Amino acid sequence: MKIKEKYVHTRNYACRIREYICNGIRMASMENEKIKAVFAVDKGTDLVEFVYKPADLDYMWHSFNELKNITHISTKPSSGGNFLDSYGGGWQDLFPTYGGPAVLHGGEIGIHGEICLYPWECQVVEDTPESICLKFSVRTIRTPFLVEKYARLREGSARLELSWRITNLSEEPQEFMWGQHPAFGWPFVDEHTRLYLDGEPQVLVPESMIVQNCPFDKETKGKWPTLPDKTGNPFDMSKAYAHEDNIYMEYAVTDLAKGEYELINEEKKLGIRMNWDPALFPHLWIWGMYCGNKDYPWYGRAYTMAVEPWSSLPGEFEAASQEKDTLWLKGKESLETEMSAELFEAEGGEA
Repeated sequence: MKIKEKYVHTRNYACRIREYICNGIRMASMENEKIKAVFAVDKGTDLVEFVYKPADLDYMWHSFNELKNITHISTKPSSGGNFLDSYGGGWQDLFPTYGGPAVLHGGEIGIHGEICLYPWECQVVEDTPESICLKFSVRTIRTPFLVEKYARLREGSARLELSWRITNLSEEPQEFMWGQHPAFGWPFVDEHTRLYLDGEPQVLVPESMIVQNCPFDKETKGKWPTLPDKTGNPFDMSKAYAHEDNIYMEYAVTDLAKGEYELINEEKKLGIRMNWDPALFPHLWIWGMYCGNKDYPWYGRAYTMAVEPWSSLPGEFEAASQEKDTLWLKGKESLETEMSAELFEAEGGEA
């Protein structure tokens, strides 16, 4: 890019970074002419905004729980930990466990792990009009890991590039799970939103997920994208449903042809394309929360579709360990991986 200004301290064009405080939480934003990504540094580096600028549309779900620095004392400590009380939507890193509470070598871990609740460190690695990169890092407290995450954005690109390095800081082998938890929301998600997967994956609605307002009354499995519901009729697992449908369902998708999905709003002609290493994240967990759960903490207020790459199934540490579907790192060993999230206009889009 040809730059005419000689003295620029805070760029207001091309690739740029902002660091600021919002509701008592350190935030870091990255943007270019096409997209804007905002990370809550003090809250697990959650990706809380992911905006496609030409359409002025934020893809992430914003919960009824406002993102804020929680300093008050809760009415009673929850046996499941603090995740649900502090969950504001967006995209979390789930590590070293996810799902329900777990115990690792005597260390008690709450719902969805450790690092999605902790404040991280943030460092600017690159800051030019053509490319920007942030490094986030955190050490776990109840387990012996260092997690480093890099986020990069390039000029003219609508693709957010992410990479991680996880290191076992101890001398002993460590077992763990790892998941990504991107929850998408309205106005991107509505009854016109559909998930596209290659190949012929398998779908499983576990018995543990047969709860209120679920379309199924027993554990059900079959070939993507339809399963027989409680009435015996084909039920489309690939689409989101409307607020008024009052549906709540969670299910696993396995035997993926590749580490990629596209989630597209076919009326707005906008989509997101996720790419990852299927050897590390061989499963998808889909959280279809269409105002159907009337209990804590949702009370019918949650409308979101989360499509989550997971390392392990079932989504409970002890069960996944018994199935030998967890991950391991030897003492002092590291693991690296990359992922990308690209916002795009589907065929026929206007922008």
